[in-house]
Amino acid sequence: MSRERDEMSSGILKTDSRDVNRHNVGEETSQMAMKRTWMGTFLVAMLPTLVSAASVELVAYSDRPLCEKVVKLFGERLNAVPDLSKTVEWTAVELKGEGPKIRRCSSLDKTNMDLNNDGRDDLVVKTAFCMKGAPSESLYVFPAQSPVLDQLAWQDMSLLLATHDKFERTGGSYPLTSLPMDKASSVPVLSTVFTIQPFRLDGVAYIGLTDARREWMVIAKYRGGERFEDLCYLRASTP
Repeated sequence: MSRERDEMSSGILKTDSRDVNRHNVGEETSQMAMKRTWMGTFLVAMLPTLVSAASVELVAYSDRPLCEKVVKLFGERLNAVPDLSKTVEWTAVELKGEGPKIRRCSSLDKTNMDLNNDGRDDLVVKTAFCMKGAPSESLYVFPAQSPVLDQLAWQDMSLLLATHDKFERTGGSYPLTSLPMDKASSVPVLSTVFTIQPFRLDGVAYIGLTDARREWMVIAKYRGGERFEDLCYLRASTP
């Protein structure tokens, strides 16, 4: 009987030992899985910042906190992240008369927003017309209740073009001279074909300007007339 009790006790101890080992292995496996999940989540969360930091460089600024925030919102070829683009909603403008068939080279879009940050909404009209086969954008600003769009036709846009409040540089240039730069060997210049992107950030309106090369971008505030206050110069990093 004594020998049987010893064998039973030995069997119980062996069983308990295996159970403990299985428990420890299971616990270690669970901890490793949790660690991998945490690391994966961390890397995904960091990815937009890493991509932005690698593809866009902040070269000059007058408002460092703003510019360090903005540079993370533009990625490859200086394209804005979708959430930033959605801060301004555009609606296509239908004009009288027969317009060009290709909208890419002949479009008008409108939005109501406080573009100059004076507390009052403006009617902002963005046009795109092709130059050398590439669409170039211009911006025209009117009081929010202006009837100007009702008075336009494809054959006559004189009232739109006559406003003094605009950005209209197609075929011209926009030199980046307002902010001091140490890294540029010569003064960068946006030229000929322009892309204009108004956006809101923390309740304030800004404008992003770049050209067909998409190497440099200006982040600016619109100050009325044809005046802009340059705040940041961004540069697309080369591989």
